[in-house]
Amino acid sequence: MANELLISETGALSWSQEDVQKYFLEPLFVSNNSLEWMDVMTDVSGASIKLDRYSALKDVTKAQSLAGFAYDDTESLNTNITLTLSRLEVEHRQAAFTLFNHIKSQLMKKGIARNNLDGTLIKQIVSEILMAGISRDFSTILWWGDTTNGTGTQKLANGFWNAIDTANLPPAQKTTYATSAIDSLKAMTAAQTNELAMMDRVIFTSRAFSDKYAGELMAAGSHVAAYDALQKGVPNLSFHGIPIVTLPEWDTDITNHGAALANMANGNAPNGITAADKNCAIMTARGNLTVATDFKANPVDMWYNRDEKENRFRMNYSFGCNIKEEALCVTMVND
Repeated sequence: MANELLISETGALSWSQEDVQKYFLEPLFVSNNSLEWMDVMTDVSGASIKLDRYSALKDVTKAQSLAGFAYDDTESLNTNITLTLSRLEVEHRQAAFTLFNHIKSQLMKKGIARNNLDGTLIKQIVSEILMAGISRDFSTILWWGDTTNGTGTQKLANGFWNAIDTANLPPAQKTTYATSAIDSLKAMTAAQTNELAMMDRVIFTSRAFSDKYAGELMAAGSHVAAYDALQKGVPNLSFHGIPIVTLPEWDTDITNHGAALANMANGNAPNGITAADKNCAIMTARGNLTVATDFKANPVDMWYNRDEKENRFRMNYSFGCNIKEEALCVTMVND
């Protein structure tokens, strides 16, 4: 019982707001590689927020004149879209003895003696254990969430593929997988609007598609280049200067949730569970995909349940996402 008490009521863990930000919210909303390309709003309160969109100005430059003020009637019109936040709750329980053994093994890896334990070190290890599951769930919700058709975790909030489906992109901006990854990327760049072509762009892809692209690059390269790529890999994939961000979790989520995605109203998301359905991608402009949360007000609790001899954990946070401009998106699926 002494081992259990180490992380039970006699040594209960508690996270300050600074701890919550350091161990949970920053890894989710700040240090997340895919969110680097998004507009992340961390101080949103309430159930929704309006995202403003302004149309571009033109024809405002005139020949110099002494006749007075000569303006053009075209104005920058303002419209907006609504980003709705969902309140999410993380809950987990683990047998105290099992959790203690895991913490002990992590301490041994760090070369720290058991009798030199302190609350901060235990808190860090427990947070890393919990964040592994929280991050995985977050990725599923961020990209594949669908409150209408989803199942399990996928049903908790709407994600970006749902936002794309709701926006119902013009047909010209929806491409399908071609005979090769290179041809598919060519089709995506050909489908982009002139506005998107002028911006800082990124392409999010599944691992299956990125692997195809890397393989085609090696096959198309010189013998020396191909040998070097086989030895060291193909780092920092890009296409025509556009960075490619590979998200291996897409492949798992398509397998798990592809059947539910098929029920989306406009069929703009991958909608099957076969290997071919993992050939998918989104090209967009930096900051066009928007994520919101209430970063500064999120409680985290951990307590020991004496009846069940287990530690229990709970965290709350808000999440919402949407697309500012559908004109700045091009998709590719295998339909």
